[in-house]
Amino acid sequence: MAIVKYILEDDSEVLIEADVGQNLMQLALDNNLDGIEGACGGSCMCGTCHVLIESVKGKQLEERDEMETIIIEMEIDELAPINSRLGCQITIQEGMESITARIANLSNF
Repeated sequence: MAIVKYILEDDSEVLIEADVGQNLMQLALDNNLDGIEGACGGSCMCGTCHVLIESVKGKQLEERDEMETIIIEMEIDELAPINSRLGCQITIQEGMESITARIANLSNF
């Protein structure tokens, strides 16, 4: 189990316990967080679960793969920072203690 801290657009914070195997998009949807739509159902095709990863404690995230990079560059911005990720592609892993994700919008850049 890990603690996911979402930072919402108004800078308020929501802490949610997450089980190994859950992804950040579905966790946000299950908890009715504003700013995450997940229009493609988590298939890495739309960018509506865009987050900025601010920190990870414990097991670190893998780098974004080619498909995630393509979607971020097409749907978000080709100059998006490396911590710009799709929530559907971030799964809680064994050994991950906590992760902080800012729900992104264009004003975050």
